Amino acid sequence: MANPDPISVFDAKTISYTYDNGWSFTNTFDGHLRISHVSRGELREHVEMIELRDGLFFASWIDDEMGLLAQIIDFETDTVLAAVPVDDEPRTQILTGRLTDRGE
Repeated sequence: MANPDPISVFDAKTISYTYDNGWSFTNTFDGHLRISHVSRGELREHVEMIELRDGLFFASWIDDEMGLLAQIIDFETDTVLAAVPVDDEPRTQILTGRLTDRGE
């Protein structure tokens, strides 16, 4: 059964993943705060999340440079899928990748 408070599954955990294009991220969660260290510095972004089924999560947040980002995290298959805006174009690109650390 899906967790009524899906953010609690991630609270105080750090997960890492790498997209097929080579982008790698490590995120630490503090409640609804998603903390990432990237080339432009530390990002602290409010994240919303829903559990679609056991171990399958949909997350979204607003990045100050890229805008709305959406991500699927699947702990059953250790995969991630994201939709991110394409620079200066009115479209998104779909990124696929693998979890490299599930935060366990």
